[in-house]
Amino acid sequence: MKDIYKFHTGVDGLFYGLYGWYKRSKFSTTRLRQDATTVHGFSLAAAELPDGELAGEIRKHRRPSRNDVENVSGYYVMGLSCEICFRVLGIRPYVEQIMGALAINRGVAIQMQTGEGKTITAAIAAVSAGWSGGPCHVVTSNDYLAKRDAESMLPLYERCGLSVAFVISGMEPPERRAAYTRDIVYSTSKELLADYLRDRMSEDAESAVTSEGIRTLVSGGGASGKVMRGLHTAIIDEADSVLIDEATVPLIIAIPGSSPLLNEAVRTAFSISEQLVLGQDYYVNQQAKYVTITTAGNEVIETTAHRFPAAWRNNDRSSYLIKQAIIARYCYHRDVHYVVDQEKIVIVDEKTGRMMDGRSWSGGLHQAVEVKECLENSDPTHAHIKMSFQMFFRLYDNLSGMSGTLQNVEKELWSVYNLPVIKIPTHAPKKLISYPEVVRRSSEEKWDAVIKDILHHSAKGRAVLVGIRSVRDSEALYARLLASGISSTVLNALRHEEEARIIADAGRWGQVTIATNMAGRGTDIVVNPKVRAVGGLHVIATERHESRRVDMQLFGRTARQGDPGSAQMIVSLEDELMKIFSPSFAAPILKILTCADKYTYMAVWWFIAVQYFAERSISQLRKKLLQQDLALSKALSFTKY
Repeated sequence: MKDIYKFHTGVDGLFYGLYGWYKRSKFSTTRLRQDATTVHGFSLAAAELPDGELAGEIRKHRRPSRNDVENVSGYYVMGLSCEICFRVLGIRPYVEQIMGALAINRGVAIQMQTGEGKTITAAIAAVSAGWSGGPCHVVTSNDYLAKRDAESMLPLYERCGLSVAFVISGMEPPERRAAYTRDIVYSTSKELLADYLRDRMSEDAESAVTSEGIRTLVSGGGASGKVMRGLHTAIIDEADSVLIDEATVPLIIAIPGSSPLLNEAVRTAFSISEQLVLGQDYYVNQQAKYVTITTAGNEVIETTAHRFPAAWRNNDRSSYLIKQAIIARYCYHRDVHYVVDQEKIVIVDEKTGRMMDGRSWSGGLHQAVEVKECLENSDPTHAHIKMSFQMFFRLYDNLSGMSGTLQNVEKELWSVYNLPVIKIPTHAPKKLISYPEVVRRSSEEKWDAVIKDILHHSAKGRAVLVGIRSVRDSEALYARLLASGISSTVLNALRHEEEARIIADAGRWGQVTIATNMAGRGTDIVVNPKVRAVGGLHVIATERHESRRVDMQLFGRTARQGDPGSAQMIVSLEDELMKIFSPSFAAPILKILTCADKYTYMAVWWFIAVQYFAERSISQLRKKLLQQDLALSKALSFTKY
């Protein structure tokens, strides 16, 4: 049985890292291309077989591939599935896609450029995994893609003798249970982990005496509450997002409760926090979202403790709520970290820009944000069971993934998931023009430069996609463009209903699209032939993120499959990255450098250095959280996996 508690550190970690380098070196793209060419040859040869004979060949040869896909029989049957793909979908997988499918079946994460056909690659790999006999979960970015890919690949799977289904939010337990009986299941990481945790709760309800409330929560308790049938194989699309960016945030299944005293205490704490003085009574670390109360601040809190309900007058408890109130004021911003929708707080996923309806912050933070927005306090929830995505995906017997941006995370994927990374070459040469980065001193100057760049390219008829970090900035840019006489379309957490259509239309003549990080990952931007003739899609990034990979994901929207395209980064010294991670002494020096164009490159290098520092800091945080998670899980003898 796989030891999910094992995590290599110190000297052991150094040697394990060297072993990972050795193992990655064994996955030669030259050898992979040779194998893929063999599969492609079998696919072309099968084109002459009638449908009935092709089906017979599938039935005859698929069984040996259950035990080993690394033999001629395995290559032959994969070639047959490629021919079926051509017959039912009109798409014949090319050699590079087959290379990706073979690597996935060998337990490797593949770095495959956007637009190279990862949906087909995953499907061909899933066919081989489905033939192995265990359930195969294909993990997508969102519910829309899970449903779309399951339905679009249905003819392929059926002709290969496999069943497929999808699991998305809103489905009832009987629907989920039926879906998980299929050979291949498309879903999101959040839905899979939530179902796994609910199944764990169901097991607990069956083996222990629980309250009536918990029995109701797990849909009747006992075995009838379980829906999944094991964690055998996972193929993860956008693996960097799922396994790295989202890995530190645990998924929590909470029980709703009612605590009028907590709500009263939160309102009192928020009122007191407004009386305290920043820099005198407290300090805020926005990077870590941490508050330090000074001696002077503690004295103020002690003199105001009588205002709290009796249960919250203890100095530690009242200080904690006041810190949460300060964090709500300084570290969580409307239309950045959350939106107000129908008089309630809805959290926005910072990595994807999507609304996370039904999620809430814990420890009184959610209620503090509600007080900040002058909303009625919601009832707090109490965590019943939780698990991080790092822990969850370590449970799968066979794990693989794919993304266009696995740069700089190869070591982390190996150390956390035992997952080697290999780069798949592009099918056609990439024709991306990357313009020199533009650095401006203030946000105002930056937005002026962005509008100027949009005007320059849209005047030629080129389509323009502008990547924005927050809902607030996307709406502000939309208003600025409107005032300048430029029509545009906005895609953000407040306007997500027509995401697929907006992104699909983003390649039309003269179209200007403003999008947050959600930017339709998994949905192709179809570039109009006239637009292609004048240079293709132009992408503008208006801010560097904590991870270079997020920036590259945006730039990956253009110049796909040999199309022309260009990318431009326009940033300012007032961007969030610089505010949080750059030391204050650097600001005046950078302002001097940006005054003269010939020294701008030095400011660009500083941005790169700060971004690298941010990536390292966040990576170390992920490792520390995983170690804590492993230690806690191992210490709790009642925790079962």
